[in-house]
Amino acid sequence: MQARILPMSNSRVETRVDTPVGELSFQEYFVQRWYQDPVRAVRFAGASEAEPAPGVVEAIMSANAVIVAPSNPITSIGPILSVPGIREALSKTPATVAAVSPIVGDAAVSGPAGILMAAQGLPVSIAGLAHAYEGFLDILIADLRDAEAARQLTRPGLRVHCTNTIMRNADDKAKLARTVLALLTAESAARVGTDHS
Repeated sequence: MQARILPMSNSRVETRVDTPVGELSFQEYFVQRWYQDPVRAVRFAGASEAEPAPGVVEAIMSANAVIVAPSNPITSIGPILSVPGIREALSKTPATVAAVSPIVGDAAVSGPAGILMAAQGLPVSIAGLAHAYEGFLDILIADLRDAEAARQLTRPGLRVHCTNTIMRNADDKAKLARTVLALLTAESAARVGTDHS
């Protein structure tokens, strides 16, 4: 099987982190300073002038399904969504859009996602993640430990499914991938049934 990998944009978009020591590049904040500085805000320099790379919007619009990886919603997924046209395509695609949560309880599985979500005014929770992806997310895959939070998360058009999302080995990764694909397949079948009813 071959995969086609597209960048979000051919334009320069840089993640900048505002801290008490000044504005840092994300590399300075994350690698050089080990994300120890308090964060005031995050911005994506150049995003407003950027355009989606050729084929990106078309790929989203023609996809059978879209999966948002369990990555940092602010500095990994955020730059992609900041490019004009990409969030809009995700909101308009007929495909089911699913995201795997990188948050369990009130903390990130790894890295500074929780710190950065709080700096952007988002709750560090699956509710905060749902808010970050509001307008295009159909299915949120959360960890089993967030079952109660999932019951309380009621947003129109959003379904939350709880499973084991912690990937400690290859088997865990394969099980999670199969779960996500099964959910997407079931959702697609349900949509087809609704369309023909």
